[in-house]
Amino acid sequence: MTQKRDFNAVASKWDEEPRRVKLAGEITEAIIAAIPPSTEWDALDFGCGTGLVTLQLAPNLRSMTGTDSSSGMIDRLGAKILDGGFSNVRAELCNLESGNLPSGRYHLITSAMTLHHIPEIVPLLRSLKTLLHPGGWIALADLESEGGRFHEDPTGVFHQGFSANELSTMLAEAGFSSISVTTATKVVKGDQSFPVLLATAQSL
Repeated sequence: MTQKRDFNAVASKWDEEPRRVKLAGEITEAIIAAIPPSTEWDALDFGCGTGLVTLQLAPNLRSMTGTDSSSGMIDRLGAKILDGGFSNVRAELCNLESGNLPSGRYHLITSAMTLHHIPEIVPLLRSLKTLLHPGGWIALADLESEGGRFHEDPTGVFHQGFSANELSTMLAEAGFSSISVTTATKVVKGDQSFPVLLATAQSL
């Protein structure tokens, strides 16, 4: 069993990786295409990191809350919110895996490249479902099964990607419906290409 990764240690330099920034933009575009957001919606981005997806989605929404269990990441997002003048975004330190749920209800919950860092995913998805309004949507982007080739350092990696069937099954077990899994984009590392899946589902 792997150990948790210390994301506080890498928060200050997280945005300096061009490939990571590019991926966040492509995931954001895929989410908007799959679930067109509304300026009447309140959204939650869990495992938000420094807010690379959070802040790109925010102009399309009434409000956006970015949550992460890393104080370093949340501090970076908070600074970016102030610097960018994002009046509809807030950053909240929150460990959803421990049952520490944010306040409020949401029309949309998003996540980008977070699931593979979570040991037990279905219980988390069930918790997230309780935060959604009836008819609310969840959009989860993560690596397609890749056999452990993606991460040079496997610390904190509990899943080596997911198949479309695995994502669909987990969402169904958590009580979601209208489940769809598509390929959002791909990450190129050297001569290897790693597809990134986007799973969407609805809470009825």
